[in-house]
Amino acid sequence: MTIAEWIEQNVTKDKRALDWYRSPESEPRIVRAYQELLSGYETDTSKILKTTCLVEGEHTGAVRIRDINYYSICAHHFLPFFGTVDIVYIPGNRILGLGKFPRLVQAFSRRFQIQEHLVKDIATEIVSSGGARVAQASASGRHMCMCSRGPSDQTVITDTSYVAGDAALLRASETQALRTL
Repeated sequence: MTIAEWIEQNVTKDKRALDWYRSPESEPRIVRAYQELLSGYETDTSKILKTTCLVEGEHTGAVRIRDINYYSICAHHFLPFFGTVDIVYIPGNRILGLGKFPRLVQAFSRRFQIQEHLVKDIATEIVSSGGARVAQASASGRHMCMCSRGPSDQTVITDTSYVAGDAALLRASETQALRTL
């Protein structure tokens, strides 16, 4: 079944809509776009995080990486959502390469996702393959399912977060950081 046939069978029979998808280059263009948007399935996320340097003694401070852009496809509605991810982690026995964090976010966001799972996947991977003692991933996102259908509210931003590892250690680190300000 072609994309045009699927749209005609499941979405609309209106010729104006279907004419967009009847041209020979239409289907390959759509396929390439979705292959790119869902390319995260081709990435083994456990191999992304590399060591920058080993930690001597105990690293008591947190590392914060902010405003990593992401784009994803909602597994629930098959519509895009996008925003930024912030990551905070406390290293275990090694410091992780900062450039790897955007790659990790892209690997997980370029899959069918929901925002709650996105932050969980990121934080869990930083602890499991990155050896962090604790990691928190927070995301802010705009969801086309809320902007363009349902509530049709383009101003709504959704915030989610997830902590993997020793959450008490993260809270203690944040408390200590506030004391030094």
